Amino acid sequence: MTRDSLRSLAYTSPAPLTRRQWSMFGVAAVAAAITRFVTMARTPWDWDEFLFMFAVERFDISRHHPHPPGFPLFIAFAKLIRVLGFDNFHALQMMNVAAAIAIVPVMFFLCRELRMPFATSLSAGLLLAFFPNVWFFGGTALSDVPSMTLVVLAVALLVAGCRDSRYYLAGAALLAVAGGFRLQNLLIGLVPLAVASWFQIRRGVGRVVGAAVVIAVIIGASYGAAAWLTGWDSYQELIRQHGQYITQTDSFRAPHRAALWTVFEDFFLRPYHAPVINTIVTIFAVVSMAISLVKMRAHVLLALAAFVPFCVFAWLMLDHLSAGRFSIGYAPLIALLAADGIRLTMRRDAVEAAVAAFVLIVMIAWSWPAFENLHSAASPSAAAAIWIRDHADPRTSVVDAGESMGPAAEWYLPAYRRVPPGEVSLAAPQTYELREGRPHDAAAVTFTHPRDRLWNVVRRRYFEVFVVQRTGRVP
Repeated sequence: MTRDSLRSLAYTSPAPLTRRQWSMFGVAAVAAAITRFVTMARTPWDWDEFLFMFAVERFDISRHHPHPPGFPLFIAFAKLIRVLGFDNFHALQMMNVAAAIAIVPVMFFLCRELRMPFATSLSAGLLLAFFPNVWFFGGTALSDVPSMTLVVLAVALLVAGCRDSRYYLAGAALLAVAGGFRLQNLLIGLVPLAVASWFQIRRGVGRVVGAAVVIAVIIGASYGAAAWLTGWDSYQELIRQHGQYITQTDSFRAPHRAALWTVFEDFFLRPYHAPVINTIVTIFAVVSMAISLVKMRAHVLLALAAFVPFCVFAWLMLDHLSAGRFSIGYAPLIALLAADGIRLTMRRDAVEAAVAAFVLIVMIAWSWPAFENLHSAASPSAAAAIWIRDHADPRTSVVDAGESMGPAAEWYLPAYRRVPPGEVSLAAPQTYELREGRPHDAAAVTFTHPRDRLWNVVRRRYFEVFVVQRTGRVP
């Protein structure tokens, strides 16, 4: 990355858009926004969604509501949205939908600030929006898509902040907010913040000190509040225990974790299992990366410097079975590289646009069938718990939910006494076993979601849930 190329980012603004370009951008952004409603889930699906819902009700890290270190600003914003009349699930979901709608404009803004051509910038935004995992998780109650959108906007503001102190301070503040949503976002913002600070400090130390204070105050207040609500000593112990769990269960040090090369494939080559899409995106991304490293292309190198630290962290520390979800954090980099690779390979604007459109059509055609019934049918977890609520009297029934179904049972069945697995005798009252998986009992009531293409996007859990009624007395 040459000094001249960095100076061009720092001292010149992107070329203004023409009226035709504004129109094209507007149509694309609106069209992508409309498709966000396709993946709005009717009910929660994942374990973590229930934990976030409990956290909106009452923030309690000691019960993993949510899990450490706490996602304090994600929960705080959900509480604000709930004031508008939404329940806990829909408050979290509305934040996701708003963030998903913003993906194209925000990614377009980042690419423009990196001085990528108009067509390439728009392609990158659309590719990111229609990656199957980004598209699906934008309709859930999880933190991944809001976190990603915030950090992309923060990075874009920091790049613009190389030349303008107002953008610089706004980017620093937003980076801190993104860190309050998910602490790992600070890894993504570190290099853009350092580059912008290098230019700003030459114009006045006070601006850089101000940015540092803003970040320290927002992050300190966010996680300080989480620690205060939990209790300082308890919070520290919970952080230690959670870190130990990650190390022993998910990280490269876990004894049963797959080899690093296999995990690399899961995170970077096929975070969702769509071979045609994975191959196309990987080829164009590799083209962009290779040419950019050889020719020292500043915009791509800066994007790599921003996102690669989190890529390495995810590769070494996170659960590769959930790569479809955790890879969302660096999906903007993959989209940028793929769009840039298309540009470099095709060269002409018309051909570039046609190829980008083809890739988008392939992604939409692959994803749409898996998403079309999400907003019309309850997830198996929710449907099974609701069935118990509709068919069992809480005065004469108990629930044996097992470990994996515990949060769903706790959320939907608060009036029912829950018992540990197997704590049943041969007399009344009724016991309802709530389990994940395929039943072996012919009398079980089963709730399923087809193992369709969604099976290749999410962690392969909760596609089958069943209820078995037993007669017996709980000691």
